[in-house]
Amino acid sequence: MNKSNHNKMKKGYWIGNVIEIKNEERWNNYLTKYFQIEEKHKNEQTGNYLPVLTGQPKGKIQGSDLMFAAVVEFNSLQDAINCHNSKEYQEALNELGDNPGETVVRNLSIFEGS
Repeated sequence: MNKSNHNKMKKGYWIGNVIEIKNEERWNNYLTKYFQIEEKHKNEQTGNYLPVLTGQPKGKIQGSDLMFAAVVEFNSLQDAINCHNSKEYQEALNELGDNPGETVVRNLSIFEGS
């Protein structure tokens, strides 16, 4: 491995899996705000909120059926954490209500790339 690759910062990722949407209106309000954040970061070329993949799975190998899955890239693990905790993303999350599980059943995890 050359030195430049060794010192390169690892990317951060959000990996989301939607299993069931229980309240379409709240979920759509969340998505509207989320996509506004994504568009803002795209226009400002921050390198964050980059969709790597989104959509319905084309097949299932094991586990629960998924309605939707997404992988979103960030400049670093810390950026992925900071963006999750940001005021703008927390406002989007608020659209899911006081108990988000009543709106959507999903898994959302943060990973550091290899």
